[in-house]
Amino acid sequence: MSEILEKLLAPLPDIRDIPVVEAKLVIGFRLAVIASKSPCDCGDQLADRLGGTLAATRILILAETIGFAWPEPFQIGRPCCPQMSPDEIWLLAAVRLAAMGNRPAFDSLSCEMLGDSERERIYNDLRNFVAAYRGKTDGSRWLARS
Repeated sequence: MSEILEKLLAPLPDIRDIPVVEAKLVIGFRLAVIASKSPCDCGDQLADRLGGTLAATRILILAETIGFAWPEPFQIGRPCCPQMSPDEIWLLAAVRLAAMGNRPAFDSLSCEMLGDSERERIYNDLRNFVAAYRGKTDGSRWLARS
């Protein structure tokens, strides 16, 4: 029981303390959500951050898919906020699992929150994003080892 309490009381990770490639993904996802909710065009910033327009387009699609599928609003921080949300922590874990092609682990991670069809769409969009991102940035090594 005390182990559970320790986990609940632990502070959320600071984006400055995670690997750079993961921080780029979190900030990129935050920008993608902002782009989907407002008239601002973040395409150039996303392409610069993620290594190309295909990866930027795929993360925009992923943000839209997660937004529609998530049972409540997906919590993200502002682009300048150093603290990560629990949903952003989930996102990093989901990207790692998709990069490894580990669908059973992704389903295990997501099955209590999402139905079968929602998990299918999100997993496919994660795989498409990973395919576009892999080899385009310094994330290729991280995605390969995950």
